[in-house]
Amino acid sequence: MRIFLCAAALSVTVLACMTPKDVTSKSSGSKLSAAETKQLDEYRAEVEIGRNMAGRLLGYYGIVDDEKLIGYVNQVGNYVASYGDYPERKYMFAILKHESINAFACPGGYVLITIGALRAAKNEAELAAILGHEVAHVGKKHMFNTLRDMKEKEMEKTAGEGDKKIDQALRVRERPKGEASQTGAVLARYLAGSSGASLNVLKAAAAGMTLITEKGIDKELEYEADYEGVKYAIRAGYEPKAMMGYLRRVNDAKDTKVKNLGKTHPSPENRIKKIEKLLKTLKAEDIVGASGEDRFERLKKTFPKAEKD
Repeated sequence: MRIFLCAAALSVTVLACMTPKDVTSKSSGSKLSAAETKQLDEYRAEVEIGRNMAGRLLGYYGIVDDEKLIGYVNQVGNYVASYGDYPERKYMFAILKHESINAFACPGGYVLITIGALRAAKNEAELAAILGHEVAHVGKKHMFNTLRDMKEKEMEKTAGEGDKKIDQALRVRERPKGEASQTGAVLARYLAGSSGASLNVLKAAAAGMTLITEKGIDKELEYEADYEGVKYAIRAGYEPKAMMGYLRRVNDAKDTKVKNLGKTHPSPENRIKKIEKLLKTLKAEDIVGASGEDRFERLKKTFPKAEKD
């Protein structure tokens, strides 16, 4: 299969302001059924919670300000998403300025990947599988449903932990004035909803911050995201075993950078075993996919230098 990537580059400014599109494109005068109204309200809640969560993550980790690299990650991510089960959804991808190996899917279509996770990838196929995993989380509403199903006391407790975490990070993390100003502007755009974030949205976003960075969600949901993300990447024409290769290297690397991933995800060994079963079911040995190694290596040369955490 031939891989076609959109040629349009995305500027950092447009990227920072962008909100995943939704069904609000219907004219305000059109009448919606009760079911449509409920669906619209739920999607709006998804976007508001996701926007706020993304803002907290950007404030906590910082953002990589590289127009070409951000554009590339968006091209790959949206290309894979177009082969997913939810092609009508829109996604926004950004890169976090942190050397840990992780990626985060926020409700509504905000997907953030660390520069450390990008460095750990060997080729574009691995990046596609990682982003496919996060796209599946969003499409399946894994985080949104987890937050929605929380009991009030649990939400309060988890939200308090999230607020404490982000407040401490913003106080401790020191950045040059220019970078702090740029990051602050991006953060403001994420935290400012189109209609304002309600208290429930703020609580849910704070709780989501704790789940996404510390506790994780149900392991079965992580396995499901692996299954779906691998399938999306294969449909898009990428090498079927890319995710397994990435996880094997992460598992073999005795490095503190992978610590965060282990806190919020099942062990790489278990994920690899389950992906192997999936590939057998799909008869992946008969599938010839692209690695995109040359293109990825060219971009990798432009990565910002690694910084100490």
